[in-house]
Amino acid sequence: MRRGIATHLVRREAKTDIVCTFCKNKINTGEEYYLEEGIEEHLHSLLARKYCQNCYAKHGEKLLTLSD
Repeated sequence: MRRGIATHLVRREAKTDIVCTFCKNKINTGEEYYLEEGIEEHLHSLLARKYCQNCYAKHGEKLLTLSD
């Protein structure tokens, strides 16, 4: 949970190059990644964390608590 907002991760396709919040590796345009999204409340895109497929495969939803 981030700033009192319950969140989960959803799979997305990168529209531009971005960086994984956890490992800092580059996620290239067109690659799938996992975006933090509010469950019941809106989480602004500037606050939402982004994770590469490798980090998600290793840690899953636990990433939300590991990165705090």
